[in-house]
Amino acid sequence: GKTGEPLDTKFFDMWGGDVAPFIEFLKSIQDGTIVLMATYDDGATKLNDEARQLISELGSTSITNLGFRDNWVFCGGKGIKTKSPFEQ
Repeated sequence: GKTGEPLDTKFFDMWGGDVAPFIEFLKSIQDGTIVLMATYDDGATKLNDEARQLISELGSTSITNLGFRDNWVFCGGKGIKTKSPFEQ
């Protein structure tokens, strides 16, 4: 947020992988950080309530309804106080 340079990029296998590394990544994001997310193929199979809650805290309102093979793009932020207007 200070320089405009990306701080990190990651990808997670939410169909056949483990959700734990994703949750740890979400927890490690610092306040004031802009977060961009997108799904490809299936982003919901491994999402549990904790992961969905952490994404919701970034400003997502659609993550609770994300289902098998749904496409989803999102821009939010750690510490956001309202819902993000950049989600589809």
